[in-house]
Amino acid sequence: MSPGAGRAPRLLVVSPAPSHPADQGNPARIQALGAALMARGVACDFLYYATEGCSPAQRAAMAGFWHALHVLPPVPTGPMGMPGLWALDDWCDAAVVEHVAALQRRWRYDAVLVNYVWMSRVLEAVPGAYRIIDTHDLFGDRHLVALAAGIDPSWFFTSVKEEGRGLGRADLVLAVQEEEAETLRQRSPTPVATVGHLPPLAFLEAAPPQRLRAPFGYLGSANPWNFASVRALDAALLGEVGLPWLLAGRILQRRDLALASAPLLMPQVPEPADFYQSVDCVLNPMVPGTGLKIKTVEALAHGRPVLGTRHAFSGLPAEHPGHRAADVPEVVALMRAWRDSAAFRAGLARASRLMALRYAADLARQHDALAARLHALV
Repeated sequence: MSPGAGRAPRLLVVSPAPSHPADQGNPARIQALGAALMARGVACDFLYYATEGCSPAQRAAMAGFWHALHVLPPVPTGPMGMPGLWALDDWCDAAVVEHVAALQRRWRYDAVLVNYVWMSRVLEAVPGAYRIIDTHDLFGDRHLVALAAGIDPSWFFTSVKEEGRGLGRADLVLAVQEEEAETLRQRSPTPVATVGHLPPLAFLEAAPPQRLRAPFGYLGSANPWNFASVRALDAALLGEVGLPWLLAGRILQRRDLALASAPLLMPQVPEPADFYQSVDCVLNPMVPGTGLKIKTVEALAHGRPVLGTRHAFSGLPAEHPGHRAADVPEVVALMRAWRDSAAFRAGLARASRLMALRYAADLARQHDALAARLHALV
């Protein structure tokens, strides 16, 4: 059934992360997917299991965005349920399951979408609903990926078997990029669809005046992957002359962040556009990891050329050498090329814009297909 033919399908989105403000990758993803589905005629309610707190301003923003908002206070997480690993349901308290079950009895949602496989326990409480997991990332053996990159494992990680058990609770699994979709298909027989993420293409609108502070810049949250990437960039920039860079975002809240390359600092970024108007070229010296690199697609959407490692462009159609650096020292070599060559700057800018346009077209088709699945339910 297409939008406008009959009643709108009703979807409950359940998340341990807020949708607003979109100042980190997970809220940006949640908000953008919700906006895409609502634009395609799906009525979306939101249940926020408030593990990250909820300010009055956040509550007001979320209430104004979703058709209905439910906020549930978090329950402290207990010890790991497996030796050295979180068990699948360790972070999803029974109170969330009971609350969702009550909402389902009242509203009879056509579909329920949970964010992260470790919230999949909720899907056992929604009989009659089409059950979806938006994975965001791979969590089976995620700690091993972190250790291989020299990062102390943090946040949620579990075994591949436990992740597969969670995926099996769904009727549909969403992967953020095709490489991870293939991995998820190996971990569970549940059908997997790729639905990427890209903010609206701001560069298609009238460009605001630029307030240049540095030719290069990095915007990131305080997670360990970003911290490792910035430290690697700082080490690679030692001894370099003429490559000033701007460091912005929540990563500056880390007290253990000591950088010898002396970047300019921008700790307060009320809107991402404030950062992108301050730099000519965005850096993403990403170390090996998982998931789609939200900071890469955000920079592309704002019309900025991006230099980064191949890991920074996972899931994206990278062709330009500036999008495929083998490691962080090669990113610094590309920074020198950008500084010294007008032809390189023009080529990178063109490749970055084309990548954004092509990816936006692919993503629109993915959103159309997901919305069509939901409309077919009614």
